[in-house]
Amino acid sequence: MFIEQRRFGRTTQLALRPHGLYVCERNGQGRTVLEFEMPYEEVLPVRVERTTTTPQLKWLPFALFWVASSVLQHATKRPGGLTNLEWAAAFGAGLLLIGIYFYGQNNWWKHFTLGTARATVHLLDRPGQRPALDLFAQALDQRTKAYLKQHYAAVNPLGIIEPQLQRLHWLRHLNVVSEAEARALATRLTGQIGSIPLKSMGQELDSPFVN
Repeated sequence: MFIEQRRFGRTTQLALRPHGLYVCERNGQGRTVLEFEMPYEEVLPVRVERTTTTPQLKWLPFALFWVASSVLQHATKRPGGLTNLEWAAAFGAGLLLIGIYFYGQNNWWKHFTLGTARATVHLLDRPGQRPALDLFAQALDQRTKAYLKQHYAAVNPLGIIEPQLQRLHWLRHLNVVSEAEARALATRLTGQIGSIPLKSMGQELDSPFVN
């Protein structure tokens, strides 16, 4: 799966490769400024965060007041005041500023953050690309868990048990395997039923073995 986002002076590319998440960032001239592939072992947990950073335009009221004062002063100095064309131009300029503001609200100042265990990727949260961004985040989570389960969930009862139990605990902590799957794999590995500890005469007994 591949996703690309272009913005002024920068292009960001994300791709799901066979062994990891590929991230590439290029400047306006097409030169690569950042490029790496994060192994799937270092991706989880996948986090998605949406934020809005509307700039604080504290100067805008003063600017509008200055413009309005200038227009009124100019109008009073002329016998006929402002012409219809000038009023239309002023009205159009106001609509243009309002349109730019709302466009920025939806395209420039909304951010999509894709977080992993090792790095975060910041993108613009554009309305037309939001479904694709959500789909990519879900695909990354599913692809990572499938990869880890395929390569690390197998157990070998003839091998060293402790490292394999630690690996199962790691997979369970990342929610790669369910609690039932982890118990079944641990039972297959150790030959013991991993259940609530048994007690007899006030003493804790070892878990029973399965044949």
